[in-house]
This record gives sequence, structure tokens and C-alpha cells, in this order.
Amino acid sequence: MNEASEQEGKFMVAVGAMIEHAFSKKILLLRRAETADYLPGIWEDLMGRMKQFEEPEEALRREVREETGLEIEILKPLTVYHDFRGARAAENEWVGITYWCKARSERVVISEEHTAYRWVSPREALELADYTGVRRDIQAFINEIS
Repeated sequence: MNEASEQEGKFMVAVGAMIEHAFSKKILLLRRAETADYLPGIWEDLMGRMKQFEEPEEALRREVREETGLEIEILKPLTVYHDFRGARAAENEWVGITYWCKARSERVVISEEHTAYRWVSPREALELADYTGVRRDIQAFINEIS
């Protein structure tokens, strides 16, 4: 049962990128480090938290540069969702916005947050991704390009 509260919410906000290579039309998946405190070892699209006073697209460009070294063109939001980073508790509650982005380069330089990357077709991405949220983003991308 969902318990409603009269208290105003205080949410973390995260931005994500479903990055399509402009020429090959493949999308980028990253493998989270096994040492990550949340969802270790999963294949994911890129995701990161906004900093205080950042605009969403500014945060997205920063996160993409930090985690991949890529410069992107932001096309449009794909998904907006509400989730919890771990247990269902106020301190873990967040809202995410995943954007469809394009990159002209395939040269990725991953951060310590990830151990591998792959440029794959959207169908291959669905086969690699086990986590529901990542699969939701991939399916939204597939729906956009179909």
C-alpha cells in the first residue's frame, strides 16, 4: 500500500543519457564497477545526479564528459520517472530524466565508475541490460526511432 504524506518532497534529481552514435546508429552502454555501492556490475545507460543550482542539460553535459569524455548533442527527453536508490525511504527518493543524445565520436574514456563500455544495436542493448530502469530507457529509445 502506498502511503501518502502531506509533507513536501525533497528529491534528488538525476539526468541520464541514451547516447546514439550519429553515424553507426548504435547506442552506448556502460558496465558499472563491481565496487559500486548501488547496482554493481550492471550494464546501463549513463546516469548522474544534478548538483545544486545546475540546469538539467548543463548537468547532463557535465556527467557525460566526466563518465565518457564525449561531447553530445541533446535531442529530447525520453523518460521521466520516480524511483528509490535502495530502500523505499525519503533519503533515497529521486526523480530521473533520461535524454536522447547523439555523439559524433565513438572514442569513450570511462571513469572509475565503470569498467567497460560497448556500442551496440538497441536490440543487443535489451539483451545486455537486466535492470528494469535501463530496459525502460532502451525501449523508449526504440519506440522513438521506430
